[in-house]
Amino acid sequence: MVVALLLIVLAGFASAQTNEDPRVLLQETAASAHAAKSWLAEGMTTSAMTGQGMRIHSEIHFKIAFERPSKMRLEIDTNETIGGMPPSRSGTLMVCDGIDHWTHYSPGTTFSRATVGVSACRPEFGDYSNLTENVVSATLSGEDQVQFAGKAQECKLVLVEYATVPGSERYTRTLCVDPIQHLVLRDVVERRLAPDRVLVETTTYSSYVRNSALAADTFRFHVPTGTFEDDGPQPDLIVENGVYHLGAPISPPTLVSKTEPAVTPDAPQPGISGVVVVSLQVNPDGQPSNIRTERGLGHGFDEKAVESVRQWRFNPGTKDGAPVAVGPVKVAVNFP
Repeated sequence: MVVALLLIVLAGFASAQTNEDPRVLLQETAASAHAAKSWLAEGMTTSAMTGQGMRIHSEIHFKIAFERPSKMRLEIDTNETIGGMPPSRSGTLMVCDGIDHWTHYSPGTTFSRATVGVSACRPEFGDYSNLTENVVSATLSGEDQVQFAGKAQECKLVLVEYATVPGSERYTRTLCVDPIQHLVLRDVVERRLAPDRVLVETTTYSSYVRNSALAADTFRFHVPTGTFEDDGPQPDLIVENGVYHLGAPISPPTLVSKTEPAVTPDAPQPGISGVVVVSLQVNPDGQPSNIRTERGLGHGFDEKAVESVRQWRFNPGTKDGAPVAVGPVKVAVNFP
């Protein structure tokens, strides 16, 4: 009995000693993050860049859901102030559904899409599996408290110096780590971009849950019906059979009127939602033609989307001020 009690005390002492080693704490936190199959997190990041004649401040509120290997939903609301100018606000929605990587900026009338294989879906927030990479030094600098999950949560402060790659430029991070859950509750990154310019980014988590059950529609992309897909910069002017591709010097068509797709009880199956991407040509009179499904949902949604788009009307695209046929253009038809 005495021997068993002594072993327990020694084990506790050894654990306490381990927790006082900053590199071990980083390793344990990184291992815990690497083992997580999914996570949900919310919080805020503030960025401040200061220097001679410069002051930029931004505040980002984020909500992220991630599921390995390539599913992610990231919602960002940004407020930015540059110098004495009025603050500007914008929003970003990024969704990786395992096949496509979708991005929509608001305010805005377009969305972009790339395959997951081309555009990697790496979380901007919540992934601390690489904490031990390129560490130059690590020290414990005390303890602190942050508001987490609605209450004050104690954490250990770890001051870490990193190199961007071995032997290159260095930067520092002050991590507020919960040594029990192995969670980073606050992350302060300081970079010197120039002799007189410093960037400080502070990320604080208000909630963070690993390996939680995620709702079925978490990774479904929704954007307002009629939003155009942006294919990015286009090459030289292309015209085929009198139809111009989008790109300079062609002014793109704009949507004038639309009808939301009709969903009848006997058509799409309940519980299915998302976006159907429809490709079409906009004629000089503003009417759509050559309508087809570019990316569908099946279950009757695709046919309903095409039926809806047939009724839409556009201001046509123009070349040198004159209406021309433009295509293919791609638009979203949303089924909430």
